[in-house]
Amino acid sequence: MRRFAFLFLMIAPAFAAGWTHYDNARFGVGLDIPPGFVNGVDAPDNGDGLTFHSANGTAELLVWGSNLVDQSFAGDGASRVESAKADGWNVTYERSSPMGWHVFSGSKKGVVLYEKSIASCNGTQSLAFRITYPEEELQAYNDIVARLALSLKAGAASSCS
Repeated sequence: MRRFAFLFLMIAPAFAAGWTHYDNARFGVGLDIPPGFVNGVDAPDNGDGLTFHSANGTAELLVWGSNLVDQSFAGDGASRVESAKADGWNVTYERSSPMGWHVFSGSKKGVVLYEKSIASCNGTQSLAFRITYPEEELQAYNDIVARLALSLKAGAASSCS
């Protein structure tokens, strides 16, 4: 057991190297940002999130929060899947939990999509990220997507009463 702990302590900093962290003050959404991903545009006036792009421009990462005004968290997740399908995405995986998370993924024209959302603010808000990247880079993005999924967290939100 000590050997495993020692190895983990040795590789953990390498796994974290180059990653940054984004926290959104309005919705409290927090997400680790992969090395090389940059935000090249100003934040939207409403403060709902940011868009990041990979250094080579082939991948896009969106992170945002939203108020659930017209539907439940489960309904919001289902609506996002239906919207993705209407946009031509072949959704091949979808899971959700009564614990307040929803995940789906799919592909379209050689691009992979992965989206995860979590409920926040007593179920009145959704915090989410979506990443798209070339299908030929699937193996390279497996660890990145896993880290993103684990890092999505709800923090203090100025818009949660």
